[in-house]
Amino acid sequence: MMLMDANGTASAGTRVAGSVRIVSEIAEFSGLFEDSVNVVVLERPRAQCLVHDAERAVRDPGARFAIAMAPLAADFSALPAALDGYAHLAADLLRWMEVLRDLTGCKLVGVRLARLDAAMCPRFHVDRVAVRAVITFVGSGTEYLASEDVDRSWLGHAATHLRDETSGLLRQGAVLRKAAAGDVVLLKGEAWPGNAGRGAVHRSPSASQASARLVATLDPLE
Repeated sequence: MMLMDANGTASAGTRVAGSVRIVSEIAEFSGLFEDSVNVVVLERPRAQCLVHDAERAVRDPGARFAIAMAPLAADFSALPAALDGYAHLAADLLRWMEVLRDLTGCKLVGVRLARLDAAMCPRFHVDRVAVRAVITFVGSGTEYLASEDVDRSWLGHAATHLRDETSGLLRQGAVLRKAAAGDVVLLKGEAWPGNAGRGAVHRSPSASQASARLVATLDPLE
């Protein structure tokens, strides 16, 4: 098995690795509508003001960022009150809420911003959603696999007592990919039309890398 971060195959424009697309422009999120694609990763530079907000938030022991079923609005009123004082972080979340609205036509976006000190989902799995956006603002990013690198019969309870790396889940020569901090990862789920049995396979980084993470998940809702 090889480990490669999202920047590990640098070249200009869209990069293709089976069911994975690495892109540099928001317009290229449209690749998600290709039947063969189930992961699209937008690599982006992070403004220093956003980095400062995110690092301040992850150090704040009193920060509590709850789940919000947020209607889209032109201001920050749709976002959790806990984001008061984090204007750049709030603006970035609002931006990606709007992108999900434009991409999916949804009217509501579920937002969860969490400070994590341990791996929330340490095993490879798929989500029973249409699509989920994941952004790691601080710390190690989401790990994911191209569909052709996975033997799905080992997902879930089949490998309860075995590590992902030894269970048979990873096919020979599989490349384990990891998003960088700040990247926007779109994961096509099992509920995406026509995608049952082909949801994006992903997990949180290992426990040794999981301290001091600030992670946002955004789900388009009806």
